[in-house]
Amino acid sequence: MKALLLDIDGVILKKGEYFSVRFAREHNLPVESVVEFFKGPFILCQKGEADLKEVVGPYLEKWGWKDGVDAFLTYWFESDFELNEVAIQHIREMRRDGVVCYIASNNERYRAEYINARLKGLGLIEGSFFSYDLRVRKDNPEFFKSVLRKLGQEPTEVAFVDNDEKNVVAARESGIDARLYHEGILTELGRAGIKQEMKIKVN
Repeated sequence: MKALLLDIDGVILKKGEYFSVRFAREHNLPVESVVEFFKGPFILCQKGEADLKEVVGPYLEKWGWKDGVDAFLTYWFESDFELNEVAIQHIREMRRDGVVCYIASNNERYRAEYINARLKGLGLIEGSFFSYDLRVRKDNPEFFKSVLRKLGQEPTEVAFVDNDEKNVVAARESGIDARLYHEGILTELGRAGIKQEMKIKVN
């Protein structure tokens, strides 16, 4: 394994309560009115087909948010950024062992830029691949084929970890060693990488 692709929400960041649910509760809104946005226009933003700042405006009015789009995005992005310290420790160890780590995430432009800057500042990642930029979400094998082309690597040289089964399936269809996240998976991948390196040296 030369490169490791990592999901954000549920892997690098803790997977807690959905922002839509928390926001609805904190602002006394019907959760359906918030979920409607995230299951509709937000999906287009994730695929790079719409701009979040443009499509969220009418919903903010509906939700009674008075502080503007930028303040809403800051509130959202900051409140959702909670590192999974167990995963972070393993990522640091793998980087020390020479594995290059990248983000692979379904995200729209503004949240992607925020997360990318925070994680690069912590020295955790080499780069990132986001659905808004590739114009395809991770449940489509084309996402991973595009990533492989950009990396210039063979599928057998790349591993992927995600907490969503459909994304894992899509990555496997492209030939990548994809695993469903659990607390020990990064340790397992690290050990597998070491064994593979020893096998190559012996041969």
